[in-house]
Amino acid sequence: MPPVPALGRLLAIIIGCALAFQLYLFFSSNSSSNDYRPEDLDPAPGSSDPASSRWDDPGRNRHPTVPLTLKDFSTLDSLADTIVRAEAYRVFEDKSAKKIHGSAIRGDAALVQKVRDQIRCWTTYGSWQRQDQEFTPLKHLGDSRFAKCDKTFIKALDREGNGHYLGEFDHTHDRFLVREAVKYRWVPDEAKCGPGPGTMGLQDERAVYDPFTKPKFCEIMEERSFLVVGDVTQYQIHDVIASAFKSSFVCYGELGCLHHSSHGLCPNVALKYARNDLLSVPWAVNPEDEEFPSASTVEQAWATPDMLLKYKILVLNRGLIWRPDEVFMSELVFTMKHLWKYYPDTMVIYRATHPVSANCSQFKNHGEDEAVANKKGESDTEGIILQKPLQTAPKRQEAAGGEKQEFRPTLADIQRQNRIAKAIVEAAGGIYLDTENMFALRPDGRMGDGDCARFCAPGPLDAYSDLLYNTLRLLRDKPVTTV
Repeated sequence: MPPVPALGRLLAIIIGCALAFQLYLFFSSNSSSNDYRPEDLDPAPGSSDPASSRWDDPGRNRHPTVPLTLKDFSTLDSLADTIVRAEAYRVFEDKSAKKIHGSAIRGDAALVQKVRDQIRCWTTYGSWQRQDQEFTPLKHLGDSRFAKCDKTFIKALDREGNGHYLGEFDHTHDRFLVREAVKYRWVPDEAKCGPGPGTMGLQDERAVYDPFTKPKFCEIMEERSFLVVGDVTQYQIHDVIASAFKSSFVCYGELGCLHHSSHGLCPNVALKYARNDLLSVPWAVNPEDEEFPSASTVEQAWATPDMLLKYKILVLNRGLIWRPDEVFMSELVFTMKHLWKYYPDTMVIYRATHPVSANCSQFKNHGEDEAVANKKGESDTEGIILQKPLQTAPKRQEAAGGEKQEFRPTLADIQRQNRIAKAIVEAAGGIYLDTENMFALRPDGRMGDGDCARFCAPGPLDAYSDLLYNTLRLLRDKPVTTV
């Protein structure tokens, strides 16, 4: 064997050193990353999970984390947008650009875009406005755990000893006795979203944002039933719909609804919830290939013929179960392709994931639910300052001092993956409800005690009754013409 030239030996040494350095960086990055725990939605900064498993164990939702600047986030956003657009076109080929599945809107790409713009305007241009007069809040009929804020408020009323009860109007002090978080109602900006020239989306009477009523909602449902699918945050959407229709509850707990009878909403219209954290279809996990469900996620089978032939309106959300962007995208594409191909008459409404409020537990510690507010929205309880909805949503922040992002998903992850979901769902002929910013304005009204992803009921999530009604009103199966 001829001797290796000196130049060749030098190149081999350089390449070998470079590979060794890359491997060192790769494994050192992974060995120091921590798990995101869905059950710990408000983790203490700097805490870690002592039961960490292997870095490549998909069941633990691990992913290497590195400190990113705002410029890095912007670059990652642009890259994700480019990849998802290419993937959505590759899979769905713009075949759904001229129609929305499950509606009579088909054959008109301009109308499809106007309808989507109208719905997006309702959710992104508006404000939370306080109702300072007596009104009828949505009565919560669902899971009792979401009524914990009202229970605290009732104790505050009892301490006052004035003989008043929850929901009454106290004429002596000119105040309505409900929690302050319940008094705010989402109102779209009529100057941008209402009927008239120059507004966004539709410009006729369809652009009016109507309040929900059960008779009107039942009329547009036309004997189509709801199936709500997603994680524990999506379980609350199921609660909101059932409470809005004053339905009797037949299941409690996010794991107990799929195999119980459905909730009756209207004649021949029902509601059911399925807990599936990944929106996986039944055969997304293949035991023959040694693939098994993860212990950290729940994947109840919902995308089955017996379910989807009965439930014609799907309300979906991937929630806060962290997956890297490429995994999130591929799993959602797989699910939407299954629905798009085999159930083209099913309407898919995908809502955005709501950002977690980082300081909701602090609000609870300051007595958010213990204060009785006066007509001006100020606390009548000494020492308690009531929280109000924000005017602008929280912004992304860089990790201080180059610290690593210990928990996923971050605000940037939620925002980026919401955009990924929007591109995929709309390419597949579905509707995307862009409620990210809408609920990022509400750090108040949350459950607290470590759960800053979900809201107490009644509360801000009641806005979904109006939003779903108006969305379905635009998509009802009746002829619609372009304005």
